[in-house]
Amino acid sequence: MKIIILCAGLGSRLNSDQPKGFIKIKGQTLLERIIKNFLYYKIKKKNIFFATGFKEKLIKKKFGKNFRYSYNRKFKSTNMVYTLFNALKKIHNSDIIITYSDIIYNKKNILKLINFNSNIATLVDFKWKKMWNKKKKLLTDSESLKIRKNQIIELGKPTKDINKIDGRYVGVIKISKNKLDQIKKLYFNSQKKNKKKFEKIDMTNFLNYLIKKKYEISPVKLDGSWNEYDDIIDLNYKYK
Repeated sequence: MKIIILCAGLGSRLNSDQPKGFIKIKGQTLLERIIKNFLYYKIKKKNIFFATGFKEKLIKKKFGKNFRYSYNRKFKSTNMVYTLFNALKKIHNSDIIITYSDIIYNKKNILKLINFNSNIATLVDFKWKKMWNKKKKLLTDSESLKIRKNQIIELGKPTKDINKIDGRYVGVIKISKNKLDQIKKLYFNSQKKNKKKFEKIDMTNFLNYLIKKKYEISPVKLDGSWNEYDDIIDLNYKYK
């Protein structure tokens, strides 16, 4: 099992001079929490990749040489999918878990993903409305997520039709080694055909692209609470 932590972004909405993974919650940074949780499940440091860009040196200085690093030199003009596949150039014949660096979630979800028998799976919060209501974001930051026959058929599209949203995409994904090489080939071939689109495509749109290409994506029910940190409202929300 290899872990890829996506931490290349600028975090412009928070106007910070540090990576968003350096946000501290209860005295510990988001990145420290993520690393601690993977180490708890005996993932070796050499199998954890920081997919970096913005302020890469800060991350390397904080976590040291025992981890692996993949630098996206085009982080200012690309999106996280480009950052991901830049890191995947170094990974072969392995199951992977991809996690955003600006989220917080219970560590038992990692074990759920590791043990989940599916080629592609992602954490989904089925009780998301309560948190979004507290943040007063229901009508301003709601995205589609449709599930049919226990497979995700669409996600990530802005919508105000709250009642038709089956859950909230969290930002933690597992891809098995059975499909990893196929997906890498698909991305790099697609990038050759449409460089501009596939250097800037975001994660949910890429997952929709996989669905369109007949890949099955399974929802895994989130255990416990979580939070994402995109703006000041998220920062002010008290994570339990």
